[in-house]
Parts: sequence; C-alpha cells; structure tokens
Amino acid sequence: MVALSSALQILLPNSISLVTLVTLVVLASGESEDYLQWVVIMALAITGLSMIVHALRFQRVGSGRLIVANFNVPFLAVSALALQIGGPSLLASLIVVSTLLQVVLTIRLASLRRIFTPAVTGTVIMLVAVSAVPFIVSVTVVPPEDASVVLFLAPGLVALTTGILVSLLGSPLVRMWVLPITIAIGLVVAIPLGLYDVAAVTATPWLSFPDLARIEFGFSFGAEFWALLPVFAIVNLTGFLKSVGDLSVIYGASYREPVALDFRVVQGGLNVTAASTFICGLLGIPPVAAPWSATASYIGIIGVSAASVGVFLGLMTIAVALLSKLLAALIAVPGPVVSAVYVIIFGMLFIEGARMAFSNGFDRKQALAIGVPLVMGLSAGSFGSLIQGDASYVFGNPIVVGAATAVGIAVFTELSNVRNRPIRVDLAHSSLPAIDEYLSRFADRYKWTEDSKNRLRLVGEETLLILLDQEDRQTSGEDSNAKVRRLTATVRRDQGSAEVEFVVVSDDAGEGNLENRLAFLTDDFALEDDERQISMRVLRHYASSVKHRKYHGIDVISCRVESGPAKSPLQAGI
Repeated sequence: MVALSSALQILLPNSISLVTLVTLVVLASGESEDYLQWVVIMALAITGLSMIVHALRFQRVGSGRLIVANFNVPFLAVSALALQIGGPSLLASLIVVSTLLQVVLTIRLASLRRIFTPAVTGTVIMLVAVSAVPFIVSVTVVPPEDASVVLFLAPGLVALTTGILVSLLGSPLVRMWVLPITIAIGLVVAIPLGLYDVAAVTATPWLSFPDLARIEFGFSFGAEFWALLPVFAIVNLTGFLKSVGDLSVIYGASYREPVALDFRVVQGGLNVTAASTFICGLLGIPPVAAPWSATASYIGIIGVSAASVGVFLGLMTIAVALLSKLLAALIAVPGPVVSAVYVIIFGMLFIEGARMAFSNGFDRKQALAIGVPLVMGLSAGSFGSLIQGDASYVFGNPIVVGAATAVGIAVFTELSNVRNRPIRVDLAHSSLPAIDEYLSRFADRYKWTEDSKNRLRLVGEETLLILLDQEDRQTSGEDSNAKVRRLTATVRRDQGSAEVEFVVVSDDAGEGNLENRLAFLTDDFALEDDERQISMRVLRHYASSVKHRKYHGIDVISCRVESGPAKSPLQAGI
C-alpha cells in the first residue's frame, strides 16, 4: 500500500512534465495533431516500460531500484529542429545513429572513470536544476489573452507557499504527501477561478488513437542528416553524461546511510536509457525515458525508495498513455501549479548535485572545476545569440556548454597529472615483491622520507592481500587450476600525495565493496576476526582515502597516501 501511494504521488507531476515537454517539441516543429497524439502515447508507454525494467533489473539491464524517467532534456531544441527540417524520418535516423555513441561510452565507462568524476557529474546535475525550472516556467506559465495576471498566478503562488510551509513545518508523515498537497491546494484555488477546464476533461473520450496513415515513418539519410549528425552526437554525449550523474545521485539517495557507488547499477541504468532512446528513434519520436535525478528529490520527500514503487509507477504511466480521459485530466492542471511543484523538486535536486560535486572534498582545484562550468553553463544563452545556424542550438544550451567545460577541465587535469608506467602482474602472492619494488621506485624518485615510503609500500601490500582474500573466498571449492586473473597497478603523483590504483578483471561474483567495509569497520577487535580485519585496519590507518568502484567485469581500488606525517594509530583502532 505504501508503494502504491508513493507511486501515485510521483505520477501526477512526472506525467504532466513529460507530456508538456514532448508537446512543446512537436508544436515548435509544426507537425500534425495525429503525430502529436502518437508522440504523447508512445512517450508515456516507453517511459512507463523503462521504469518497470529499471526496477526489476534483468542481468545487466536495469538498476534494481526506483528510477523516475522523463524527457531527455538536452534533446529539446535539436529534436524540434530535426522535425522542422526533415520530419519524423530525419529525427529517427539521427537518434538511431547517434545512440550508438552512447552504447560505446557505456561499455567503456570504466576507462572514462577519471573524466566522469563526481565533480563533473554533480556540476551537470546542478545545471539541470537551475536551467530546467526557468524553461518549464516559460512554457507553462502563459496567461491567456485579456486575463488578469495576478489571478492566473494565484493558484501557483498559493501552491508554492503551501508546499514550502509543509516542507518546513509539517510532521514526517505530512511531509511525505507534500507534492499531492501542493497540487490539491493549487486546484482548490484554480477551479473557482475557471483555470481548470473541467468541461474539456469530461468531453474527452476514455480511449482514442491517432490515424497512423497520416504519420511519416522511415529513415532519411540525405544532406540534412549529415549536417545535423555532429550536433546530435554532441547532444547525445551530453545526455549520456547527464544520465551518469542522474543515476549516481539516485543511487546515493536510495540508502539511508552513505554507501560507495556501485557503477554496475549505473551501467545497467545506462543500458535501459540507450535501449529506450533507440526504440524512440525507430518509432520516430523525440527521446524519452531518460533517468531524472529528480528521483532523489522524490525519495527525499516521500521517504520511500523501494523498487516496487517503480513498478507501480511504470504501470500507471502506461495506463495514462492508454486512457485519454486521464491524460486530459493531467494536462488540464494549470501551468503555475505545475511550476510550483517543480520549484520544490528542482530546489532539492540542486542540493543533491552540490553534495555530489563536493563529495571528494573542497579545495582550490575543486572550486575551479565546479565554478567555471557552472558560470559557463548559465551564460550559454549569451553565447548562443552570437552564433548563427544549427550550432546555436548547441552553444546556447546551458547543459551542453557546462558539461563540455567540466569535461574539458577534467581531461586537462588528467593529462597534466604525473604518473608512472603501469605494472601488470598476476593476482597472486608471488606478485608482492614486484609491486613493492614498483612503489619503492616511485618513492625514491620523488625523494619521499623512509617513513612515507614504508606507508606507501604497506598500502600496496595490504590492498593486494585484501584482493587475494576476496579471490580465495570466491574460488573456494572450485577447480584449483582455474585461470589466474591479471592485475594492473598504477601510482601517480598529486601534489604532496600519491594515488595507488589497482585494476582487476572481475567476474561480478563478489558483491562486497572494500570502501563500505572500511566505513563500517568498528574499533572492536575480536580475535576470531583477526586475520580478516588486520589488513583493512592497516589500510584504514595508512591511507588517507580508499575508493572502490565496481564495474561490470572490472574492479578498481584507489588508495591515496600522504607524503607528510603518519596518522596516530589510535585513529585506526589498532
């Protein structure tokens, strides 16, 4: 019952925004009413199905949790442009071909881990929050001719005030219902003012379907296709980066306590997004079913993140697509009320993005890597006005410009980092001397003190022992002649510290995460746990930070070691 009621709270604002955005794109392109009806029905159906797949998770497809999906925001302007120039067939061709880039990036996500950092993805989330609300307000808050602006805005202002007061002063139980309360209060004000068209909803039939004979299907690979393909490739890259950030924020919001991000979940979500976008291309509609980081705001409001909510939400969204009267009832909600809901949702989303961006600490480099892309993204409108032609749709997009700037800074930072050549060895006890020598040469090259050098060597040794312990547990009872996995170790210098990185091919059998185990390691040192815990305790003592990222087929463990004085043993509970 809780899952069902939670899904109902999300359904109304999410369906309204999805219908509003796809309608805006179609109307801007000048396409027919039949095509608009086709787009709305298919957009809701595909989005609903994607949320179900996300929740259920089929092997490497899906996230296994609540993921609220909606329009793929970076595609707003370019989709309208493609429809205006070449109709649905041109849009279909561009989406299908450019989606191949997204598939390649998803497969290579582990290789791009130093580019798509929390600072980059968190910055993109903040840009989405600050750019989406003005856009939604501009297209939904349009007073009718000869209407009083004050009366038109009254339902939205009352709804927004109510939502803020409930969020600040309401009990936990009441705060769970802040979104429906906000909409209900807005409708209480709007209906007497005649701003909710009850007659139109009543007159709408329960079922209706467009005349498909009047819609153009197929593909177009003419000159317009090749002219717009680079634009769609750039926008698809931005959409991919946004999806990485969205899924990362949602993963963190799904747990009551901070946990390490499992990138296998992110990859599963990206696979659903790519498949949904590809299907949209085949159907000739703008790309929908992209994960929305607003899910984190919904979870924070309703206090529920169960995957069953996603299943119910998906089924309800599909039902709305099939029942015209329900769809008409949603569309009739006044724009100011819808905008009030999204001011609350995206206000919370901005904070989630900021939290993610600064998750690795705050220093001068982080401030530059986050601040400059934010300012560039917010200034995109000015850049777009200086450029003529199709390029203005790219350089005038805040998310595209901000994301490109953030990625550019990340690439420059990565290229400027000093690193040693990696060493590749077997994941075996016999590799300990080779790794120890590799780390010792690094410390000698940069004239580290003997104490700092020993700390670096200990971190390398204990990390390898932990990996070997996990390997022994996974292969216990199996054939002892199984193929030995390979390990790649890299050490790089970063100002007054060193980062040691171990990359191991994984069979995805291990579910444990070293970062989480260290976070929940207690100071109670039981003798029976001696052998298993001692390596983790030594690692926690001598490494200033430990990150464990799990991808499909790859495990990456990064340990930072400071060249300065060692921490007190009391801090590690030894």
